[in-house]
Amino acid sequence: TPTPPPTTTATTIPERDALLQAIDNNDDDAIAQAIEQLIPLSPLDGNSEKAKYDAALDGEWKLIWYNSCNFSPLLKLPSPFRPDSYQYFGAIASREVGEGRVAQGLTGGILSALGSDTELWLSSGAVGRIDRPSSLDIYPPFRFQLGVVPGSSGSEKPKRTIVDAD
Repeated sequence: TPTPPPTTTATTIPERDALLQAIDNNDDDAIAQAIEQLIPLSPLDGNSEKAKYDAALDGEWKLIWYNSCNFSPLLKLPSPFRPDSYQYFGAIASREVGEGRVAQGLTGGILSALGSDTELWLSSGAVGRIDRPSSLDIYPPFRFQLGVVPGSSGSEKPKRTIVDAD
C-alpha cells in the first residue's frame, strides 16, 4: 500500500526542521539563523497582550539547546550521565511549585541514581513584564527541591526543600 503524502504539521515546518538539524549538528551559527527564520512565524508579536503570552507558554517544555556554557554543570555531562531538562510555566508550574512561579526540572541521567521518577526542581518567582510581555522578570525566593516527575506515582506528595533563598 502506498504511503500517503505528509501533511503540513508542526513536525514538517521547514524552518523548524532546519533548527532541529542545526541543533543535531551543534552549529551555533546555523541555530541562530534558524531561530531568526522562526520568529516571523510566531502568532505572538511584541504588541501581544500578557494573557496571550501566558497561554502560549503554559505547560511543560523540554530544553533541547541552550547557548551558555555556564547554564548548568549537569547539562554539560556526556550522555548517558546528562539529565533531561524541562521548563515549567503556567498551570503546571503553579501546581508543582506554587502560584506565580516558574521552574526547571532535571531528571534522568546521573540523577537516576536517586530513583527513576526523581526530579530536581529549581524554581523562582516570575512575572511577565507589563511593558514587554514576551519577557519574564525572575525574582526570589529561589528554591531547590527534590521531588518526582509530574504525573508519576507520588507526584501529589510535597517536594523536599533543600534550599530556600531570598
